[in-house]
Amino acid sequence: MRMSYGESSSNINSETIVEALFNSIRESAAIISKNANQPVFCNAAWRKMFGAGTSDQLAFHQFNQLRKIPLSVRELQIQTRMIEEKGVFTEQVEYLSANSKPFRGDTTIRTMANNGDLFYLIVIDRIDSLKESKLRLIRNRQGFNVLLEYASIGILEVNRNAEIININLFALRLFGYNKQDVLSKNIEMLIPHRFRNDHQQHRDQYFNQPEHRLMGMGIDLYALKKNGAEFPVEISLSNYTFDNEKLTIAFISDISVRKKNEQEIRNLNNALEQPVESRTKELKNAIHNLEVSKDELSKSLLKERELSELKSRFISMASHEFRTPLSTILSSAFLLDQYNTGEEQPKREKHIRRIVSSANMLTDTLNDFLSVGMIEEGKIHTRISEINIQNAIGSAIEEITVNLKKGQKISYIHDGDLSVRLDPSLLKHIIMNLVSNASKFSPENSIIQIRTSTQQYVLMLSVKDQGIGISRDDQKHLMERFFRGTNAVNIQGTGIGLHIVAKYAELMHGKIQCISELKKGTKFILSFNLNETPDEKDPAN
Repeated sequence: MRMSYGESSSNINSETIVEALFNSIRESAAIISKNANQPVFCNAAWRKMFGAGTSDQLAFHQFNQLRKIPLSVRELQIQTRMIEEKGVFTEQVEYLSANSKPFRGDTTIRTMANNGDLFYLIVIDRIDSLKESKLRLIRNRQGFNVLLEYASIGILEVNRNAEIININLFALRLFGYNKQDVLSKNIEMLIPHRFRNDHQQHRDQYFNQPEHRLMGMGIDLYALKKNGAEFPVEISLSNYTFDNEKLTIAFISDISVRKKNEQEIRNLNNALEQPVESRTKELKNAIHNLEVSKDELSKSLLKERELSELKSRFISMASHEFRTPLSTILSSAFLLDQYNTGEEQPKREKHIRRIVSSANMLTDTLNDFLSVGMIEEGKIHTRISEINIQNAIGSAIEEITVNLKKGQKISYIHDGDLSVRLDPSLLKHIIMNLVSNASKFSPENSIIQIRTSTQQYVLMLSVKDQGIGISRDDQKHLMERFFRGTNAVNIQGTGIGLHIVAKYAELMHGKIQCISELKKGTKFILSFNLNETPDEKDPAN
């Protein structure tokens, strides 16, 4: 038979060798089968200690019955698992001898394997000094009981069966019982009925894994007096072993006064929180109103500043832009008075055209200034209607053609559906302004290209010229009021036309883009989302 235990192994060739080996051991020793399917070997000391009958087949769970207090099934399972995992296990246990007298032994158990079967090598060293130690423990216990009895905190002891085995005077007064009322009674008698089922589960878990702990952290615990009254408590648990029995000791404090004080503090806080919250809300509203007033004031100041700047620029611009057409009108009117013969009719017509053109220029300039003012004040409103885009563009072209430079022509192409929903007046102003700029900044005999297309609820409108172009730096500021390109200082204009175009496009959910290069012309592209209907407001409102 080949057996091994722990990290080593030994060869047992015959029962004779085994018996000789075991009999040479002074302590009580035996090899016990785990499942009682093999013979049991034990030495003389073992047979003397437990009787000759123990040499029969004996399983390990039957060896448990040799204890004075056998382990429970659960405890035996835990111990067996520990022995098999570690390979060796030691403990001090109280056994019953062959004459049924108890004695204490120092026990060492090792695992051994043979052909797939598991055996336990058990060696028990009897402890003869147990009585003196036990007397010492009894004396210590008596001193402990005196200390426990007069402690100024509730203390009770519970065994593994949840039975109260000791309770001090302070705890008895706390619960209103006499000692004989609670000793050997279940601990749940001190727990309110609604918590008892949960408490049984919690204390079973604690007995399986005992540890020092403070109970009630974050939760409210309650105890039950003899008269049925409940009171809040704080409990600390500890555990120890006495006379081979695992015991739990509980320290119980009545925290009714503390809870009452806490509740009064909470009530006071609640009473204070309401006016504080109300005043805080009032303060927040006041701060909000101040912020709103501040924002409104800032906006008003900014608007006043912008209006002041607009007026200043208007005066400066008007003095410059109005001077030339007014001079032209005055001089032409004076010359008309001089041409009074029939053969001078062509000259009169020439000056009449100059007067009409200058008057139109003044009208357009004034209209632009009025439009800027109305945009700033939010008085421009859209009037959306369904229009024929080709007819609308064609009508604007016919009206502006008379103001083009000599030899300039307009080319117009449309693709897609003709029906769109836009404000015809704002659209006409956009076309007139873009074409007027294209003519102004392009040479004579050049072509101005207009293209429109509709696709998937989007209208694309582009105006392209062959003019002087716009630098990249100037393109960043094109849509700003009164801005004029660095290469356009000698060309008449107010610098507000494109600003108006961008604002009108925005009112109709449109966007404007500029593509230009110096001396290679400029192309403005506008896109309108026809699926979004702009807000239609009556200017009279």
